[in-house]
Amino acid sequence: MSTDKLLLFLAMELVYSFTPGPAVLLVSSYGFRKGFGAAMAATLGIETGNTIYLLISAAGLGALLATSAMAFEIVKWTGAAYLVVLGSWTIWRAGKDVPDEKPRVLNHPYVQALLTQLGNPKTVLFFGALLPQFLDVNRPLWPQYLIMWAIVAAGETLIVGGYAWIASRGGQLVHPRFAAWRERASGAVMIFIGAIFATVRR
Repeated sequence: MSTDKLLLFLAMELVYSFTPGPAVLLVSSYGFRKGFGAAMAATLGIETGNTIYLLISAAGLGALLATSAMAFEIVKWTGAAYLVVLGSWTIWRAGKDVPDEKPRVLNHPYVQALLTQLGNPKTVLFFGALLPQFLDVNRPLWPQYLIMWAIVAAGETLIVGGYAWIASRGGQLVHPRFAAWRERASGAVMIFIGAIFATVRR
């Protein structure tokens, strides 16, 4: 990558990471509800989702996914529906001694965050349409993708992890008697993120 494009991408990624978006809201929700460990597991799930989309972009399918109206709508509405259901389930279970009926693996913050990120239409646009604009097509592409992956992974893990820590500290300040409301608040955040997904346009 040329130096100017590399610096521009680095600046854009920092702004993108610091700006509270769906990923920050989701991780903060886990931090507030389940603590820092769960929030960091969710952060790794989000980064895994980013890695998958970067590989799709590097394989040349990212632009097709970003420009295909049908594919984009499928990703968008699947992600929105998943979060609304997950948030509604969290609200319903808040304060109740209800046995978990879902397979245990689906309850893990890492898995839930991974599925959420794969259903995030903004991620499709970022890796499918925006990221390729920083590539120098006259140079080998895979090293450039590797550099951008390292910037995204390091930047988002540190910054989103910071939000996770702040949220987990806030969750510790909530008195145990209000734990059910902490669950409801987290569920409401998930539903809100789903609504954000539903409003995204190409």
